[in-house]
Amino acid sequence: MKFKTVKVGNLRTNCYIIFDEHNGEGVIVDPGDEAAKILPEIAELKVRYIIITHGHPDHFGALDELKKKTGAPLLMNSGDNWFFNPDRTIKEGDEISFGRVTLKVLQTPGHSRGGVCLYAPGYLFSGDTLFAGTCGRTDLPGGSAEAMAKSLKKLAQLPGETMVFPGHDEFTTIQQEKERGTLG
Repeated sequence: MKFKTVKVGNLRTNCYIIFDEHNGEGVIVDPGDEAAKILPEIAELKVRYIIITHGHPDHFGALDELKKKTGAPLLMNSGDNWFFNPDRTIKEGDEISFGRVTLKVLQTPGHSRGGVCLYAPGYLFSGDTLFAGTCGRTDLPGGSAEAMAKSLKKLAQLPGETMVFPGHDEFTTIQQEKERGTLG
């Protein structure tokens, strides 16, 4: 598995392009804005899915254009389908496979009702659930401090060496976040 990060939009959302380098199949995670910046990064790939980690506009602003260009179906959790319906809903324990890569869905509400993280051994794409040194806001519509606490407890169970790639800012690890107290 390989991936690229493209920072997009005013909030510098991390759009991730995750792919199998052997067969060129991949996914786009959180195409927040600026499709023109994302399209060159996927030019050599067969995009199997577009995945939204949660339903805030800074994570799906380029969705329509990328769907038109790639024909890839949208995957997201039904808890955040207030803005449109996904082609396929994803929930806790689902697996998203492309090439030799499989991402496991971890349902992590708190920042929004339908928040999810994507996990592959050694890697966590955390959307706005977990950042370096903090967690996502819970004061927005659909947010819940209680749900966030449960989600963080779930993420704390992952191996410490797991690299965390958040929806904004820089990467961290599960161990670093345990030491900082972000994960309890």
